[in-house]
Amino acid sequence: MMKMNNRSQWKVFTPIAIAVCLMTACSEGDDGKEGPPGTVSICIEKADTLQATIDKVTIDAQTQVQVDFFLSNANGIAVTGLESLKELDTLSLGIAKLAPPQDHYKATQTTVGLATESLSVTGTTDAALQWTSYINNQVEPAINAQANAKTQFQAGIESNCKTTCLISLGEGLYRYTFSKPLTGYSQFAGLDTQYTPELTHRIYLELKPLATSLANTQLINSVYDFVPATGQTVAADMGRNVIAPEQACFRCHSDNLANTDTRLLMHGGKRFAYEGCVVCHTTYSGDPETGNSLDMATLTHQIHQAKYQVVGYKGQLYDYSNVTFPGDMSQCQQCHIPGAAAQSGNYNIPSKTACLDCHTQQIPANWNGTVAGLFHDREIFANAWSMSCSGCHPDSNNPQGVGLFHNAAVNTASKLASDYQVKLLNSQLSVETQTLEVTLQVLQLDQLPATQAMIKSFWLIATGENHRTDMPVNNGQRKVWDLLATTADVALKITGPNQITVTITNLSTADFGDLSQSQLYSKLVLCADKNTGFTVNCNVANQDVSLSAVNTLTLQGQAVTAKTKVNESACRQCHDQGLEDRVLSAHQMKGIFEPNSSCGTCHAPQTSTALTDRQCQSCHTNNAVMYLNANVMHTSGASQIKPYRTINNALSYREMVHSLHAGTRTVVGFGNPRPELTYPNAKNNCSACHSAGQLDLAELSTQQSLLVAAPGATNIGQVAEYSPTLATCTACHAQLDSLVVHARSFGGVYQSDASGGRIYQSGQESCATCHAEGRSSGVDKVHQ
Repeated sequence: MMKMNNRSQWKVFTPIAIAVCLMTACSEGDDGKEGPPGTVSICIEKADTLQATIDKVTIDAQTQVQVDFFLSNANGIAVTGLESLKELDTLSLGIAKLAPPQDHYKATQTTVGLATESLSVTGTTDAALQWTSYINNQVEPAINAQANAKTQFQAGIESNCKTTCLISLGEGLYRYTFSKPLTGYSQFAGLDTQYTPELTHRIYLELKPLATSLANTQLINSVYDFVPATGQTVAADMGRNVIAPEQACFRCHSDNLANTDTRLLMHGGKRFAYEGCVVCHTTYSGDPETGNSLDMATLTHQIHQAKYQVVGYKGQLYDYSNVTFPGDMSQCQQCHIPGAAAQSGNYNIPSKTACLDCHTQQIPANWNGTVAGLFHDREIFANAWSMSCSGCHPDSNNPQGVGLFHNAAVNTASKLASDYQVKLLNSQLSVETQTLEVTLQVLQLDQLPATQAMIKSFWLIATGENHRTDMPVNNGQRKVWDLLATTADVALKITGPNQITVTITNLSTADFGDLSQSQLYSKLVLCADKNTGFTVNCNVANQDVSLSAVNTLTLQGQAVTAKTKVNESACRQCHDQGLEDRVLSAHQMKGIFEPNSSCGTCHAPQTSTALTDRQCQSCHTNNAVMYLNANVMHTSGASQIKPYRTINNALSYREMVHSLHAGTRTVVGFGNPRPELTYPNAKNNCSACHSAGQLDLAELSTQQSLLVAAPGATNIGQVAEYSPTLATCTACHAQLDSLVVHARSFGGVYQSDASGGRIYQSGQESCATCHAEGRSSGVDKVHQ
């Protein structure tokens, strides 16, 4: 079928064209004289999909605004009858100008913290332009207001006029005329809404035909940027688009508007377009009941910091204090991706609300309440002030402005990863002499690492099979060697430019099982000055930069062939180095996991190189709960499993990660309660973490079953068994009773009492026959 998106093409008459709906109305009338074939169109009541394109905006001398838009279905077929739709749910339009900030938004001039010194300023900068709506209200607090309540401005859109303001121009083309000229809307002192045709303007169009219309196919949020003085649409760099939602928001959130649990759909299920949101969520808009700003930057920053409340749609209080953000809020580049959107660097320009979103901890007791009074304090913000005004305000001296500091850690890590690239060149293993020799490349390093003051840590790590049913006696499937320490079993020497050869003796190769399934990793931690981006002596460093080897090898030196089960880059879209820091903190138990301690030589978590590498899984195996609670080190202790270690408090890697993201994990353990996590994507969206081909369930049924505490257990040793595939599913499907009979009939084990020993036999499950990716009931089909 040919798709035509240009509405002018639908004016062509063809003998086989069928007029699905009359141009002027959708009702049936008397049959008349047969005429020529009509224009191909579809009645709005029969259109399963909708899309709108704003074609032209005119503003006359009296500032009356008319918006022409073309309404079609997803195939570009004109949709008619909107103007006569009797039960039209939503037709709203707004208009805003891109102008300098309102006066009350600008930083109050003050000399606090400036002493009497004069500043030499050679660069210049303008404040970031802000959206100002022509439609505004002044809103008083309601009776249930909080202590900070106060009268606030609120930008808005026109939503009551609907079809009264609409006419059909035929063939799916409509004209909406605003109910008032721009000068006819309420004017407020201190709020500049003067019509300025030379500035960029934005039209926001919101359409939902019926209350029952589906958000994912029939809800429209469209924007149109233009310059009234010329009538032309604006070039990309003339608008203001500081993030690209498809690259920023949807890295963590779901873009599926059909999923009612996770979709970013606000205001009664009508608004989802970020560039439409800013028409109302302006810098001067506020919530009268809480006193909080409604500025898009402020609410976004504070929601992700779990410190935002607002009385919103229909007077409901929305409290975001339970939101958990998986990354580092100081890394602006996670959302403000360089080059992803026009003017994406605008966030570097400081603003009254955005800066105070995060910098509240630096506020001193004697603060005078002004923005300048805080940020012009040279002692609190010494690094920025070392660059004079350009330390915050971008100018010719420092075009990055505050971005120079906000992104310093990220930029330094990226620079050093390139400067000191770590790579495993080769590995040779002698089973006869139990010796391992590994050669690494570290750029810019031609001396032994122990002599280099900028190296904080340097490790070589080996892992073996992590889900064997016959684990070695001492469970030694992971080993960590500290390349800075002097030991009898580790020797280093320089063997070439930027090459170091490590020789390991007294190795127990049997600990690693099938050597073809083993993996070698390396991790280098450098000390750096994030303000310069260079390495420094660790005694004066202000940042640790972890560099993992860019590749892995088997102990025998072959390329690793083990299939990855999850996409590391997908994890990194939400998580960053901040997650590793939190993981390490959770594992710091009185120093027993330090790399050179008795436990740390195998289990040190700080040596892990990725969220998905096999180092984490080498400890978080199906036996992790038993080994953790054993009476004797490295001896499985099923009889000692604690009662809270149920299937949703297991320590096996798959079940742990799935239950955390599904919100089914219990938080008992280690003596302190842990906060519940929030997950911004759909829990059944496997593709958020797994790439195509990673869910074939290959060899899953051959792994060892999982022994955990039985549901409702009150004493140690009350054990339940779950076969490996069933255990993975149960991490999300906590209420599995309805599936027990089905699972057992295909070899699965769902046993409430396994105190007498394991029941499951390797390979017994046949779940993959139907549920592997690509099969008739594959997880890729049923999890959508």
